[in-house]
Amino acid sequence: MVENAVRMVCGKCRSEQVTRDAWAEWNPAGQQWVLGAVFDYAYCHRCQGPAPVATVPVELPAAP
Repeated sequence: MVENAVRMVCGKCRSEQVTRDAWAEWNPAGQQWVLGAVFDYAYCHRCQGPAPVATVPVELPAAP
């Protein structure tokens, strides 16, 4: 697992069912869509509306 991993959650209900508005551009050399930008607007699919995104640390299991 990545050190200092985080989860992106809804700042209202803490659900991970959040998405962000973004756009992609076609890369002719790579023959695939490449993420060009991520915008501020976020949507929570649990709350069914706009939501602030919160960053919370991933809790790693304790070592045996």
